[in-house]
Amino acid sequence: MEDFAQAKYEYVIASMVMGYLAFISRGLRWNLLLDPLGQKAKPWNAIHAIAVGYFANVAVPRAGELARCTALHSTDKIPVNRLFGTVMLERTIDAFMLLSLMLLTVILEFNNFTAFFTEAFSNQTPEEANNSWIWKLAIVLIVLVGLVLLYRVRERFKTLPFYAKVREFWNGFKEGFKALGQLKSKWSFIAHTLFIWLMYYLMIYVVFFALPVTENIDPSSGLFIMIVGGLGMVIPAPGGIGSYHYLVMLGMGVLGISATDGVSFATLVHSGQLVMTILAGLLAFLFIYLEKRKNSAANDA
Repeated sequence: MEDFAQAKYEYVIASMVMGYLAFISRGLRWNLLLDPLGQKAKPWNAIHAIAVGYFANVAVPRAGELARCTALHSTDKIPVNRLFGTVMLERTIDAFMLLSLMLLTVILEFNNFTAFFTEAFSNQTPEEANNSWIWKLAIVLIVLVGLVLLYRVRERFKTLPFYAKVREFWNGFKEGFKALGQLKSKWSFIAHTLFIWLMYYLMIYVVFFALPVTENIDPSSGLFIMIVGGLGMVIPAPGGIGSYHYLVMLGMGVLGISATDGVSFATLVHSGQLVMTILAGLLAFLFIYLEKRKNSAANDA
């Protein structure tokens, strides 16, 4: 509470603005991927669909991908399977960017990075480690058995109506993935990608200046905190609640920041982005509702 009382909230607000700018850039970038497929959405429809997706992720992890596709389909009538293919392509690019920045962080912050992983996994008991491997092995065996059974009944499976639906979806998915090679504005796509990740970095880094105990953290250490926080968001927890705070706390501890101050910093960043996501999501739902009403009225006319 002392940390929150002395925090400079103008930096948290700046972080929220940067987070929403990333939403806008994501929406515009998504439209670039749709263009080679012969599809085009209104820019603000795509942006609000992005906001709906992130809003859905707050409640149900990984539900956002489907939510944003259905939202844009409802306003611009673009087939969901094609939309989903472009979303998976985006996720692949995001994973590449995260891994690239992680590699850069390892180079710049090798000692901090190794210390972080040592701290993160040192609390796991040998029994827990053994159990985790048993579960992983069981999952692999279940998947292999399922694939064998599916192979044996493949001809019968192809006669089912469900198979035709799956095949149609898969074809659209592949078509969406091909969009990257057919981009008409490759440099615009690259610029949006770099801008999105710059905003992700800055929306965390500016919050360092909100607390006296973190205001002297250098940009390289800021990248380190961004990466460990990103790992917390990858974990399928609703909105990264808990996992983000814990990993940022560990990362801040490596930098010599106390656990209490580390959690305070993580809470300021996460809460600001959570509030922004909820507000953007509610605005997006209203906008999409009005857009659907307008489209319905135009069709009736």
